Amino acid sequence: MPRNGLTFDEYLELRNPQPPSPTRVLRTLEDAIRSRDGSGPASEWMFPMTKNEASNHLRARGYDCRPETLDMLLEHKVVNPTPDDGWNRHAVEAAAEHLEYCGIFTPYAEMCRTLGGAYSHYLLALSDAADRESKKYGRTIRADESLFIMCVEPPRGEIDDVDGLVGIRPAVFAFTLCADVRERIERGEGV
Repeated sequence: MPRNGLTFDEYLELRNPQPPSPTRVLRTLEDAIRSRDGSGPASEWMFPMTKNEASNHLRARGYDCRPETLDMLLEHKVVNPTPDDGWNRHAVEAAAEHLEYCGIFTPYAEMCRTLGGAYSHYLLALSDAADRESKKYGRTIRADESLFIMCVEPPRGEIDDVDGLVGIRPAVFAFTLCADVRERIERGEGV
């Protein structure tokens, strides 16, 4: 079965996290150097995380994770971040795998699963729609679901002439700018 929550790579591609600002309390001198010039892969400057940062990160990936959830995963030895390394990438990924397995998703990720698609496909379609409308109107249109109407093509079975059903194509998400939002943009108003 395909994954519903975002993988770490999908998160980096779709959510585009920014390096920490120089004003953030930095853990090491190397973090300070990377934060100033934005160099280094995200997996280097994002980890280790505090429990709250790990919880927020997992929520952004579509998992309904609160700090108390991570406490429970620690208590049941599902994950074991080390005191020295905090919530490193391995511990965060173990938590993500467990939440995926148990089907513990945020409402939007659960909606996508229920409709037969993946949360990553939803976010990508929304981002593409925002980019398309931004280019069309020459101004930034946020990738905000409240500005768009979502259309979903349900999952479809794929068949061949020999074996019959060979797979299921996931739902396809598409977004169209709401009429009232379009009118406000055309009048030059903010959205």
